[in-house]
Amino acid sequence: MKLSHKFFLILVLTPLFSLSSLKANTDFNYNFSKGHDGWVADFADYPIGEEAFFELNWGWANLPHPLHENHKGMFLSGNNHSDDLLMFIKRQVDGLKPNTEYDLMFTVTIESNVPVGQMGVGGSPGESVFFKVGASAQEPIKQIEGNYYRLNIDIGSQSNGGNDGIVIGDLANPAVNLKDLSYMPKEMYSPQSFKSMTDDNGRLWLLVGTDSGFEATSHYYIAKISVKATISSMEN
Repeated sequence: MKLSHKFFLILVLTPLFSLSSLKANTDFNYNFSKGHDGWVADFADYPIGEEAFFELNWGWANLPHPLHENHKGMFLSGNNHSDDLLMFIKRQVDGLKPNTEYDLMFTVTIESNVPVGQMGVGGSPGESVFFKVGASAQEPIKQIEGNYYRLNIDIGSQSNGGNDGIVIGDLANPAVNLKDLSYMPKEMYSPQSFKSMTDDNGRLWLLVGTDSGFEATSHYYIAKISVKATISSMEN
């Protein structure tokens, strides 16, 4: 009886230890070569009912400058009449440890056609369109506040980050020639990791997009997203 009991414990506990180690560090990678891969777009920080006036648009489309790995990406476009337009894509990921704090590091490749150092209405079309990444156990959605749609999680305002997101760059692209203005790739990295807590089922919502201070039209493509999720040191 004792031998049978010990054998049963080995069979049950070994898979649990294995599963835990798999969830401790996880990479999520998307290149949109075969579809939007579960990512969908939304917009916030604009007046209710003004979608047409703000020319809000998004979709899965051919990249203007095809990359070696893929020729497709997610595009986002909007006319920032509010001087604060937020355009983003989001996706839920799973396979993480439940109710656990993770350190997240993002790498994002976009394509933009905005040279550095340009002037524009309210700010630069490049340096004043701040690129942000974020994460939350709660789904990022727009909600009504007064006469405006506002985001329900805290990614900060324009050049500032918040509890649920940070700035990793902007739309200004050093690879773009001022005399040509063709779309070119630009890779951006998290300047540091930020922390996010998973839900009861080990899931997180990821967010990638722009928070604009440029009061005109911005149009860009997101070609690749990579996120490295590591259990925070306090959780180890």
